[in-house]
Amino acid sequence: MKDRTKSAKTQRALLLLLCLLPLSAQAFAPYASRSEFLLTPPGSLGTGLQGYANPALLSYAQGLEATLAWSGAPDQQWGLFSGFHRLGFAVIHQQETRYHFSLGAGDRRLSTGLGYGWSTGGQAQLWMLGVLLRPLPQLSLSSVVVASPSLHSRELSGDLSLRPWGDERLTLFADGARASRRAGGPPAWSMGAALSLRPGLTLTGRYFDNHTLSLGLRLGIGQATVHTQSRFDRDGQHAYGVYAVELGAYCQSALHDRVSPRRQYLELNLEGPVKHRRFALFDPGHTLRELLELIQRAAQDPQIGGLVIDAAGMRANPEMAWELRQQLRQFRGAGKKVVIYLERPSLVEYHFASVADHLVLDPAGELGLEGMVAGQTYFKGVLDQLGIGFDEWRLFPYKSLYETYTRQDMSPAEREQLQALLADNYRLVMGEIGEARRLAPGTLDSLINQQAFFLPNEALTAGLVDRLGRWDERDQVVEELEGRARTLRIPEDYPLPQDPTWGEPQRIALIYALGLCDLEEGIEARQLAEEIGGVRDDPRIAAVVLRVDSPGGDPLAGDLVAEAVRKCREEKPVVVSQGSVAASGGYQLSMNGSAILAAPNTITGSIGVIGGWLYNAGLKEKLGLTTDKVQEGRHADLGFGATLPLLGLSLPDRNLDPEEKAQAERAIRAVYDNFVAAVAQGRGRSPAAIDSVAQGRVWSGTAALAAGLVDRLGGLQASLDLAKEQAGLLADETVQVLEFPRKPLLNPAFFRPSLMQSELGRRAGLQLLQFRLEHNGRPLLLLPVESYGQFYPEEDLR
Repeated sequence: MKDRTKSAKTQRALLLLLCLLPLSAQAFAPYASRSEFLLTPPGSLGTGLQGYANPALLSYAQGLEATLAWSGAPDQQWGLFSGFHRLGFAVIHQQETRYHFSLGAGDRRLSTGLGYGWSTGGQAQLWMLGVLLRPLPQLSLSSVVVASPSLHSRELSGDLSLRPWGDERLTLFADGARASRRAGGPPAWSMGAALSLRPGLTLTGRYFDNHTLSLGLRLGIGQATVHTQSRFDRDGQHAYGVYAVELGAYCQSALHDRVSPRRQYLELNLEGPVKHRRFALFDPGHTLRELLELIQRAAQDPQIGGLVIDAAGMRANPEMAWELRQQLRQFRGAGKKVVIYLERPSLVEYHFASVADHLVLDPAGELGLEGMVAGQTYFKGVLDQLGIGFDEWRLFPYKSLYETYTRQDMSPAEREQLQALLADNYRLVMGEIGEARRLAPGTLDSLINQQAFFLPNEALTAGLVDRLGRWDERDQVVEELEGRARTLRIPEDYPLPQDPTWGEPQRIALIYALGLCDLEEGIEARQLAEEIGGVRDDPRIAAVVLRVDSPGGDPLAGDLVAEAVRKCREEKPVVVSQGSVAASGGYQLSMNGSAILAAPNTITGSIGVIGGWLYNAGLKEKLGLTTDKVQEGRHADLGFGATLPLLGLSLPDRNLDPEEKAQAERAIRAVYDNFVAAVAQGRGRSPAAIDSVAQGRVWSGTAALAAGLVDRLGGLQASLDLAKEQAGLLADETVQVLEFPRKPLLNPAFFRPSLMQSELGRRAGLQLLQFRLEHNGRPLLLLPVESYGQFYPEEDLR
């Protein structure tokens, strides 16, 4: 009897042990259960449930994403998965409830990840280490090691995926897992394929080693993606279904462009400055590249039917406005509409807005078509009265940097080049406005010369605008234009679509050379040359775009950068994009590019050198200042003089004697000859050919093209496209644009009082004067910023 009792207890103990083993295995969460909700192996499609199946896949996550998945099996499994950039968290219920944290690191080519999970009660702990390798767009290798110290269990799983054409049209995959004995379960494997029928619609099929089958469908509808799959047993009978809804990650919709194409409008509020770069935090406004990319993406999106733009508070220099106008023109070329709102536009602002299909003017606003003017203030009389002498060393007729200090009116050469520049800009504006508004030749000229300023109803009657209205009426305007209501979206609610390409995309470096050519200020030539050298040596960067917006300055600073560009060009394409001003030293920065692009209204050229000497001619005595000195060497006192109170600027006591001036002029001639020779070498032309269009002459982008100083007309986007082409990349190939030098995180100006901000703006002219005094007597490659402020405000040149 006792033996029977003992035997029964033994049997119950064995039965209990057998029951606990599967529970232990379930707490371990083997590969099969971790991938239960997936259509394919983790490394084949998507982000592996936001890193739950393989934390290394978090390198492909973007923004905030979440997935809710559930199974129609009798055990009613479900899971909630979330991810934010490189972090993931999941709650999974499969017989018990488990929690899981994931952390990813690396890039899209090689990444790793670490995961930690625990079950209800916190006793069954699990650690996970994942690796993802995608060296080519055609190949993906993924592996995960899972260990549970509390259960003394381990498992190794991996998957191999192939894309024959390097994109998601067809993905072939195979995966397998092997666990330790205590983890339970024999080795498992599967194989199958994912077929993309069209963007946003994918079919999957997967065959398992136990002779079961899974057929699935992945349907993208914008920021939501629906997954559904049917599981079939070994007899081919439907066993159950598995379903998932993924939110946050934006993918191309498989339905919108067929069911209701172009039903949305994207609205843009362009209030504030448009600039090249901005800080990550506390820096309002827009960057040129952000806007260009946004418009281009909207043009390619079948869900977007148009743009509605508030340009009333927009502040952009004419060159940037032209680039944006060109991008909007291409947007319209895709068969989409543009609506622009204005309040009190000038001729230049109206030129930008005239590209619209529908132009709306505020009923209390006005339209100013006053024409264009260019001129400057001359300081010779003031300097004479103050007692400041200025000696100009002008060897080239069009090099007019110091003209405002030595004359009381324009020189003939300055008048000639300014008039030509103004005429080129005027023809550009008039021609593009007339074409866009379908005005008969001469009509716009008559309106400008006869009236200039138009009240809202007058502008409407003259056909200069299409409607009077305000921004808050945009829904109604779009509905009338389209014949039906349209959904308006803001850029913040218009995320970038997921890039399904495997591996790191090709990279293009966008390097900015902005402001005066100076060693430590402006373009910061020493640092900039180092940045270009680093880009040259980086094998991951296929091409370079150098964005130049500089009136020039110190020839040494310009030469450092020009040499770095030349060396970089020997290794990879360097396309130069000239912005508002790329003249004199700004052209020196450009000359070694593999191609130079300029806008029609870019100010460029000014290949010339000038020098001058500011000195005391009575100011020191008027201020009651005296100086005294000792010296060794005949010319040692050349720069010696009184330091002006409050300004901190030193004014030399004397002018140069004839011998010293002759030496200075020889230096200017030598710098010019070297400049012309360097341009000739960079452009592949003879020095004589360059000299014929040099002599300090300023050219518009249009005229520079005819003179052979630039290769084509175009802006930043065209330069990026050309860089791709010269690097041998496909036009539609995804590239990553890296900007240099990198901007700091915080904008310190945000924390300054507004009064101080105004004072800083007024100090800009003083800083320019300080630069000239610091380079007093030295040859300069510099455009007279104050003479060209009518074209491009001085704040845009710093």
